[in-house]
Amino acid sequence: MTLSLAGPWILHSALGEAIGPASIPGDVHSALLAAGRIPDPLIRRNEADIQWVGNAEWEIRRRFTVEPAAMAGKWAVLDLDFVDTFATVTVNGFAVGTCESAFLRYRFDVTGALRPGENDIAIRFRPAEAEGHARAARQPFPIPWSASNNRIADLNMIRKPQCHAGWDWGPCIMVAGIYGEPRLRFFDNARIEHAVIRQEHDADGHVAITADVELAAIRNATIPVTFTFGKETVSAEVEVTRAQGGAATLSLTLYRPELWWPAGQGKQVLHDATVSIPGDRVERKVGLRTVELVAEPDDAGVSMFFRVNGRDIFAKGANWIPADALPSRITPERIRRLLAEAAAANMNMIRVWGGGFYEFDAFYDACDELGLMVWQDMMFACSQYPSTPDFLAEVDAEVRYQVKRLASHASIALWCGDNEIIGSLNWFEISRRNRDRYLVNYDRFNRVIEAAVLDSDRERRFWPSSPSAGALDYGDAWHNDAKGDMHFWSVWHEGKDFEHYYDVRPRFCSEFGFQSFPTMAAIRRFAEPAQWNVTSPVMEFHQRDRAGNSKILETMTRYFRMATGFEGFVYLSQLQQALAIETAVRYWRSLKPHSMGALYWQLNDVWPAVSWSSLDYYLAWKTLHYHARRFYAPVALAARIEGERLVVSGLSDLASPIGLVARIQRVALDGRVLAEETVEAELPPDRAVEMGTFPAEAGDEHFYVLDARRRGELAYDPNLRLVVLPDKPKRFDLPLATLAIEAFPKRPGTFALSSDRPAFYVKPEAAGFNGAFDDASFLLLPGEKRTVTFRSYDGRIPGLDDVSVLHLADTYR
Repeated sequence: MTLSLAGPWILHSALGEAIGPASIPGDVHSALLAAGRIPDPLIRRNEADIQWVGNAEWEIRRRFTVEPAAMAGKWAVLDLDFVDTFATVTVNGFAVGTCESAFLRYRFDVTGALRPGENDIAIRFRPAEAEGHARAARQPFPIPWSASNNRIADLNMIRKPQCHAGWDWGPCIMVAGIYGEPRLRFFDNARIEHAVIRQEHDADGHVAITADVELAAIRNATIPVTFTFGKETVSAEVEVTRAQGGAATLSLTLYRPELWWPAGQGKQVLHDATVSIPGDRVERKVGLRTVELVAEPDDAGVSMFFRVNGRDIFAKGANWIPADALPSRITPERIRRLLAEAAAANMNMIRVWGGGFYEFDAFYDACDELGLMVWQDMMFACSQYPSTPDFLAEVDAEVRYQVKRLASHASIALWCGDNEIIGSLNWFEISRRNRDRYLVNYDRFNRVIEAAVLDSDRERRFWPSSPSAGALDYGDAWHNDAKGDMHFWSVWHEGKDFEHYYDVRPRFCSEFGFQSFPTMAAIRRFAEPAQWNVTSPVMEFHQRDRAGNSKILETMTRYFRMATGFEGFVYLSQLQQALAIETAVRYWRSLKPHSMGALYWQLNDVWPAVSWSSLDYYLAWKTLHYHARRFYAPVALAARIEGERLVVSGLSDLASPIGLVARIQRVALDGRVLAEETVEAELPPDRAVEMGTFPAEAGDEHFYVLDARRRGELAYDPNLRLVVLPDKPKRFDLPLATLAIEAFPKRPGTFALSSDRPAFYVKPEAAGFNGAFDDASFLLLPGEKRTVTFRSYDGRIPGLDDVSVLHLADTYR
């Protein structure tokens, strides 16, 4: 039997004052906001006014009823996870347990504390900041923390999401609370601690399915364990003891079952799996597949790519950060929506970055269903970490728990030890001066993670860090493109032109990015019109990269004419972000199989902000996301100008060969076609082919339009269109095109766009409506019509008068 303790609790201050309801799962800040005690910390500059909340103690309480029959002869266990972070739990005045990590599950025996009828539970949270300082003071030598990101020192001492102390894309909000469903569970003699479903495939397509089951027990007993996978069932009996529990391994074989594939490669077939004992059961949805990280020496260095079911996969995706700065707002619906938008942009991989959470079950369930492979970082990022016995014991327990919790998911493709800790050895003066000490410290720490991962999951590869050139290689993976995964930040952090992406040939780029402002719809929700200025106090407050707005402006002056208004500036900031990332991805995809992965930074936002995201905080598509849908398409073009030649490549992620026809047109600014060539090529499975080189005349009075279609099809696919300008956009006197918008009375929300002159990067918008158009930021030539449909998130559909269209030349008017 399970009694859920989710729902309304009461928040109390440290002195016992009842503040008001606290919805659990949820956080203290959200309860204070609901009670009117604090303003919304995510809008205006309110974050600065709520810092006191994280430095106070808080307590949540509730009353619940237990029927006498439910307790009779049962083992009562309080089941808690996602407890953030330092908490003491009491039931009916009895202390039943303490929590000290947001990344562990806690199961407290409350049999002796419960009573029939009404019961009281209280959970008291201590400030995490003070605990971090205290632990830092006990270290045998200083452990540097990420001062460039965190606004609170020593968060690397405690097991709490590191971004809660602030990052270069997020606020400092030191939340506390319980983000998983608290449950009171009643068992007979034993409970299931872990149930990991493993799989081993043979050359004939047969799959051995194994359930590794770990049990905890209240008394010595013989426990029947049953494992069901699809229609197959196997059982065993296990002897358990109160001291050590027990374990069982149950196996069965499936003969050529349907396999799970990443998005774009096949179906995401999931099978029902259940492990049960009397009084407890674990249910899973399991996809059957093989997954390998291939890192082998070759002529260029060392390869790096994922192989699924024997097929080499180019990883296309983005980096994931927590879905909200306020955990109360992280719902399964929000998680699913974010991941669905990633899949809609033709992504097949998400990297869970190491400065946030091991995500909720809803995240991995959605990735399984959507075919999104998961690169899973362990939750360590950008700081050094202790190697003391007590800290390493905590790390070991955390990693073992999380790997066993997640290993049954088909979507998990890789376990990675951390984010950027190898590189951080060179960031801090103290570790630069004594690199040997801090390198040994890191090695001890990283080896504990590796051992815990490999002991807990025999199927997947462990990758030591990101970026990394591989095991025991502590070199510069930011600039070495010959092996391992690369974080390439020279365009953003060093201010290099977008064309600098052509200077590197990464084997796998797991981070690269460029910032932009959020959508105007988002800006309207966190800033009043008086603040709609790039250097206004509110706009600068919502930019956490210290020189971020300056970099956006400086880059804009290199590529574009300055916009005449703020909305035009926002449009340009998003366009240049999209063009930067598109430059990298199309080129790197053209290098297949040398380059086999591109995960841009970042998919989502934790608050409304100027950031690297392609989806803003309110889940609207920024221009980058529209471009991503095209540059991550299964079949696409890549083109770049080299000297006086235009180099055109065909890209395919498909498992079968295809014939591709490409048309290259040189077009005048008034829309006249000045020259045209057509070329065909056979694209092998999952490969890129250079289709040809063509004359590329310099100048500012023409541009190139590349269209493509599959051989045998009559019409060119508008989603495959690619525009190449022979110079930077600011050099061109773009025509002041006039666009027409036509509505379809029988198709509400669908509109046809046309233009009297070439209109570049056309972007339809519906101000005041919650949703996004299905296409944007495209070229419209005279005589063409482009149909777009508004995808409403709340059922409201814009009419003709609600739709406006912006294009590049409009920003200069």
